[in-house]
Amino acid sequence: MNKLQAIISNVKEHESLYLIELDASGISLSMLLFDLNPVFSVGNRVSVLFKETEVMLAKNLTGEISINNHFKATVTEIRAGTILANVSLHCMAGNVVSIITTDALKRLELQKNDKITVLIKASQISLEAHRDD
Repeated sequence: MNKLQAIISNVKEHESLYLIELDASGISLSMLLFDLNPVFSVGNRVSVLFKETEVMLAKNLTGEISINNHFKATVTEIRAGTILANVSLHCMAGNVVSIITTDALKRLELQKNDKITVLIKASQISLEAHRDD
């Protein structure tokens, strides 16, 4: 599971749907919630969680896209198997791992130190309240 630290920067609400906007060390992220826990309020620190299989990668991405959560990262390690590849990345907010098919890895021609774009749908992110000591 990927885990980045962030601060809640804004909360938008309509009926029982909430759009939580986050700042993860300068990376803007957003996520959707149906019920808002009171600990998820503006200014609070949280952990942003998302599965490795939900991290999409793009190389040489141009133009507008509908996914709000996209940011630059550098490939730090690639471990390719027969069917799946584990791609380790570094971004401003820390380290992220993506699991993609080996076919996708080959199609993208990914190599260590490549600059890529990470994409994560807002519906695939969850939050964990930060526990202060």
